[in-house]
Amino acid sequence: MSPLATMAALRSLVAARFPQKTRRQGVHMPTGVPAIDEALGDGLPASQLTEVVSAAPSSGGQVVLSRLLETTRTARQRVALIDAADGFAPHAVSPDALRHLVWVRCRTFADALASSDVLVRDGNYAAVIIDLRGIAEKALRMQPGTTWHRLHRVIEHAAPAVLVLTPCPLVPAVSWRLVLSTSHGLAARRMSQEQLAATLTVEIARGHVSDAMERAG
Repeated sequence: MSPLATMAALRSLVAARFPQKTRRQGVHMPTGVPAIDEALGDGLPASQLTEVVSAAPSSGGQVVLSRLLETTRTARQRVALIDAADGFAPHAVSPDALRHLVWVRCRTFADALASSDVLVRDGNYAAVIIDLRGIAEKALRMQPGTTWHRLHRVIEHAAPAVLVLTPCPLVPAVSWRLVLSTSHGLAARRMSQEQLAATLTVEIARGHVSDAMERAG
């Protein structure tokens, strides 16, 4: 067999053993947060990376995470949470919402990005959440941009919606960046997660409302 034929046969074997995940064009995953779902056109877009920035203390990042877990559990969708700062509080959501969740507790930012690469490729998750809140901005800025660009390329050929929760604008070339900029006072503690989610407001820092409306149909 010629070298070209051998290479073609090898590529066929690899493709059969490790089939490439199908990109889900036009598919959106509702988050349970009205302002975010409206901004994005029915929810997080599959096969894309969306960044949600918690720009102020108590601005709603934890509410976004909790509502997404509740919403995906209702839809019986599996979710992976990459917890870069080991700050996730399971008691903040209902026990039932944890049944579909794979929780990856990381020690470093580098561990979180390595885990993201593996889980995005896995194909068994409707969403992959990368929670970088709690990591110092200086440490986040030290990561080279090429790392994010590699993750972008992986996501383009994968099925899940990928959400990155950050304390500051961070991800280069992201399709959508939404900023939670309003802090909630003590009165918010008396509200349910669903009620609090309804009060959240977002600023579209990257992406366009017209694009979201077109995606929504």
